Amino acid sequence: MTQTRPEGAALQAYTTLFKAFSDETRLRIFLLLGRGELCVCQIQVALAMSQAKISRHLTVLRHAGLVTARREGLWMYYSRAAPELSPLHILTGRLARALAGSKAERAALAKKKAVARRALATGRKLLAKKPSRIRRKAGLP
Repeated sequence: MTQTRPEGAALQAYTTLFKAFSDETRLRIFLLLGRGELCVCQIQVALAMSQAKISRHLTVLRHAGLVTARREGLWMYYSRAAPELSPLHILTGRLARALAGSKAERAALAKKKAVARRALATGRKLLAKKPSRIRRKAGLP
């Protein structure tokens, strides 16, 4: 039985994909973006991390072709992108389903998404406050 191995661009695409998914924060961001686009500020509140860290991780995901970005005024909105190569598309879909996993994990993810939506609803007033206040208001530790 002969096995074919990915060559050239395909191999590079797999390498970039696995490097992008090698960080827990990037995996969490990828899962948060599963049901639609989010603003950086929403992801920031949901993960209780600084804007600079979130933006850096989003840049890695964008260069891997996993995330698309659009600008609306001062706000950047991100959403999941389908990888160009079909095997990568299948792999990312299966990975997302596997990571969503158990009911408890799905409930925790839904809670983080709800926090992110509340952050957008309260808008700039919430972001003008100190990070500790943001976490308290969002119900995060």
